[in-house]
Amino acid sequence: MKLYSVHYRHEDASSLSGLAEKAVLVKEGFSWPALIFGPLWLAWRGMWLVLAFYVALVLVVAAIARLVGLPDGAVTIITTVINLLLALEGNDLLRWTLERRRYHERGVVLGNNLAEAEERFFAGRITGRKPLPESPVAP
Repeated sequence: MKLYSVHYRHEDASSLSGLAEKAVLVKEGFSWPALIFGPLWLAWRGMWLVLAFYVALVLVVAAIARLVGLPDGAVTIITTVINLLLALEGNDLLRWTLERRRYHERGVVLGNNLAEAEERFFAGRITGRKPLPESPVAP
């Protein structure tokens, strides 16, 4: 099971339908889309400040590599490391971006995938209690 943090603005919680439309669930851990698509993933998520920093970092690395005369292989390795760091920290950077937009972390929920995590979170909202993770069943 994966752990998701739930983020929404206070004013979006006035109705369950408003909350369902505006709540954002962010998976904990490594982000494959951030690794593979990097800047496109940042733009898709609306992480403009992080995207600007990413582009600036890549341009600085390229400029320094050109000044120093690094071989293309070294530049590729450095760029790969930057993308790996983005994948490792991408979801945390998304949480930071949401916080800057006045979203606050309101809870965590477990699920095998995003749809199941959303279902469990909102099921807990309907019944008025927080969703609890399933307890492991002994064989």
